[in-house]
Amino acid sequence: AAVRRTGGPGPSLISMPPIPKEIAALLAPGEEILWHGQPRPYVFMLRGLPAIVLGMTFSILGAFWYHGAMLAPWEGWWKLVPTFSLPFIALGWSFFLYPINLGARARRTWYVATNRRVFIARLHGNQPPELRVFTREEMGPPHVVKRLDGLYEVILTRGAQAKPYLVPRLESGFFGIKDGKAAAAAI
Repeated sequence: AAVRRTGGPGPSLISMPPIPKEIAALLAPGEEILWHGQPRPYVFMLRGLPAIVLGMTFSILGAFWYHGAMLAPWEGWWKLVPTFSLPFIALGWSFFLYPINLGARARRTWYVATNRRVFIARLHGNQPPELRVFTREEMGPPHVVKRLDGLYEVILTRGAQAKPYLVPRLESGFFGIKDGKAAAAAI
């Protein structure tokens, strides 16, 4: 599929990435894709940055615990006390990896609007895609928000639209897409 680009140097047509065959296989006979896209990974990764602060807290506290416990003159089974800090250190490091995991999740995520349904598909290697299908009951009119970086968020669920003061969950719409107005028009 080709999308016309307006303004700027270069060719006037750019091609959109083809939809994976795993997602195309999920379409019912007669179901046509009106719009599809993928989020930019950094948009997902930015949402995970606060977890790094929490991870640093756990890791630093665990490291102090370990260091302090190693300095103490433990006898007998009390010598195991320093090792009790290792899960806190490991938990802290796992929080460091959370933004990276979100970025990888974005690379496997596809937003799709067809003539019959709107869904988010997440690919998992050899397993069938995980689908998040939006029902008519939970969807409100698409709420398009332009981000400071020029990308768009299309918020679909009424629950997320009713609470604009909260950051919506990634499952409540399309986030970090280039053409949010086209996505909203297709929905």
